[in-house]
Amino acid sequence: MKPNLRLKRERELRAWSQAKVAEEVGTDPATVSRWERGLSFPYPYFRERLCTLFQKSPEELGLVQGLDEDAVRSSLSGSDYLYEMTTSRSPLRDPAIPLPSVLDGALVGRDELLVDLRQQLRAAHVLPLAAIYGLPGVGKTSLAVHLTHDPLIKEHFYDGVLWVSLGPSPNVLAQLARWGTLLGINLQNNSSIDEWAEAIRFAIGSRKLLLIIDDAWNLADALVFKVGGYNCACLLTTRFPHIALHFAGNSAHALHELTEIDGAALLERLAPGISACEPQGVHELVRSVGGLPLALTLMGKYLRVQAYNQQPRRIRAAIARLLNARERLYLDEPYAPLDRHTSLVQGTILSLQAVIAVSDHLLPPEAQRMLRKLALFPSKPNSFTEEAALAVTVQESDLLDTLSDAGLLESRGPGRYMLHQTISDYARLQGNEVEASQRFVNYFVSQVEEHAQNYEILELECNNILAALRMAYEQHIRPELERGIIAFSVFLEASRHPYAHEVRGWLTLME
Repeated sequence: MKPNLRLKRERELRAWSQAKVAEEVGTDPATVSRWERGLSFPYPYFRERLCTLFQKSPEELGLVQGLDEDAVRSSLSGSDYLYEMTTSRSPLRDPAIPLPSVLDGALVGRDELLVDLRQQLRAAHVLPLAAIYGLPGVGKTSLAVHLTHDPLIKEHFYDGVLWVSLGPSPNVLAQLARWGTLLGINLQNNSSIDEWAEAIRFAIGSRKLLLIIDDAWNLADALVFKVGGYNCACLLTTRFPHIALHFAGNSAHALHELTEIDGAALLERLAPGISACEPQGVHELVRSVGGLPLALTLMGKYLRVQAYNQQPRRIRAAIARLLNARERLYLDEPYAPLDRHTSLVQGTILSLQAVIAVSDHLLPPEAQRMLRKLALFPSKPNSFTEEAALAVTVQESDLLDTLSDAGLLESRGPGRYMLHQTISDYARLQGNEVEASQRFVNYFVSQVEEHAQNYEILELECNNILAALRMAYEQHIRPELERGIIAFSVFLEASRHPYAHEVRGWLTLME
C-alpha cells in the first residue's frame, strides 16, 4: 500500500495532530499514523467516522482501496501536486548523527529512562520538549544516538532526524545553515541567524521530525535550534542542570551513573571473560569510577586488549594499573576526526581528564580553588554539609552554586553536597593547600568533641570524621589526632565499627 497523502493533507490543513484525529474517531495516534503511511487500512467503522469528521467523501480522503495514485496526482493542481511531493519524500537522516557504539544490544542500565523519553517525545501536544543532563562522561550523547535508532522513535518521526552538536564554542550560524541545506533551502551568504531560523521553520512545515540539540553549553545557542513545527519534538543534552530545566521544565531528566551491577555488565560486554577471571577486581574498578560510563568504556577497551590471550597475570596487572586514580584519568583512546568529542578542541586526545578539564577551565579561579579543597572530603556516596564546606574552603557560599550549576558538585538534600569519584580524583590531582587540610582536621575533631553523645550526627558524619583522623595520622598532627580518637572511640566501640581497632592503633604508630 502507498501512503495516504489525501488523509494526511486534510488533517494538516486543519492543523490537527494525529492524536486529535485518533481521539475524535476512537482509536490511538499510532493507528492514524499507520493509515497515513499506508501500513494499514481503516475498517469500515473508522472510514465512516473519518468521513464524518472531515466532511469529505471516501474518495476525497483516499479511503477507497485500489485508488490509482498516479491518476490522483494527475488530477491535482500545481500547488497541490507540490504539496503531495514534499510530504511523501524520503526520511531525512542527518549525517552529523554520531555513529552508534560498536557494542551489541541495548544500552546498559537505561531502560526506564528510555521508556520515559519515548513517551514524552511522542506526546500529543505541540513541539514536545525533553532534556537530559548529567556529569561529563555519563552517557548523554550515547543515549541520544540510541534514540535515533529506536524503532518506536523512527516510526513516530517518520520524516527523519536533524542533529546538532554544540559544545563550548559553536558556530551557530554555520550549523543552522547546514540544517537549511539538508532541507533544500538556499539563502544568501550574509543571511542572519533569524533569517535562517525562519526559513527552516517554514521548510519543516508539517513534517514529523525529531530535532536533537547535543552538548549545549549555552541556553541562547540551544534555543536557536528550537525551530520545529507542530509535528516535531526537541531533545536537548547538556552538562548543566539549569540549561536543561530552562529548556524542558519538568521534562528534564538527570542521567545518573550506572549501578555496580550494570557497570560490571558493561565491562564484561567490552572485555568478555574479564568478570569470570577477576570478579572482585571488576567490581573494584566500577566503584573506583562511581559507575561513570565513559570511564568504564575507556577501561573496558583497555582491558579487552590486555586480556585477549586470557593470561591471569596480565589481567591482574591491567586491573592494578587502573585502580590508580592518575592512570584512570589519563587513560586515553585514539579516534577518527569525525568521532571527535564535541566538548574537546580538535586534536585533543579523549580521556576522562580532558573531558572534565573543559568544565574546570571555564570556572572562575576562586571556584577552581574551592573545588580542589572540596576534594578533601570523601567522595560520593559520602556527603558533607554546607557549613563544613565553607569552614574547610574559607570561600563564599555562592561558589557552591557556581560549582553546582557547572555540573561538578551534586546536591544530597537540603544543606548537603557530594562530589563524584571522578571529579574528586581530578580535583585532588590538581593539588590542595596544607592549610585546607589543617582546617579539615580541626573542623571534624571539633565536631566529634561537640557531638560525642549524639550518635545520629556521628553516624551521618562518620566517613568525614574518619577521613579527618586519617589525615591527622598521615600528616603527623598528633594533638588533634589524640583529641579526635579519644572523643570518637566510644561511638566506634558502641557501633562495633570495623575501623575501631585501626583508629586506636594510629596513636601507637605515631610514637
